[in-house]
Amino acid sequence: MKSLIEELKERGQLGTLVSDDDHFGGSFPPLSESEVEKTEAELAFALPQTIRRIYREVANGGFGPAYGLLGLTGGMLNEDGCDAMGQYQMYATPDPNDLHWQWPHGLLPVGHLGCAMYLCVDCTKPEGPVIWFEPNPHEDGTPWTESFIPFAESTEFWLSSWINGEDLFEKMMTEE
Repeated sequence: MKSLIEELKERGQLGTLVSDDDHFGGSFPPLSESEVEKTEAELAFALPQTIRRIYREVANGGFGPAYGLLGLTGGMLNEDGCDAMGQYQMYATPDPNDLHWQWPHGLLPVGHLGCAMYLCVDCTKPEGPVIWFEPNPHEDGTPWTESFIPFAESTEFWLSSWINGEDLFEKMMTEE
């Protein structure tokens, strides 16, 4: 059985490593070790091994569920011109008009879903659990805690499920 990284690399070599919706996707070469280290230093946290290896050995975003993974730095950008680091930095900025706004340290938005939603890797844990940031039902003047929804136990499980054609959103909805 191939590892997640081997499967992603093979798809890249075959030209089949794409996003579900290619609106923002493309082909972005992996980052160098020094580029990843520089990004980690700027973020002030290390990446879990799986996501680090993806950016380092597979591609700098542009593939995966929905619109695909944002580039870590450069690579695939969202509609606002942000890569994962830029999106994290924007979210980590306090909002003087919303005293409840506080982005969790180490929660890196990587999976671009559209409609302001992201799948985020919790970089504070080695397995890199995935959290769905769903801001749309949020009501002004209330805490944001319900906008952060556990989605997958690890980055590896999330992307392996995608490779295997499993829809984790559908699974999540049927379990409720």
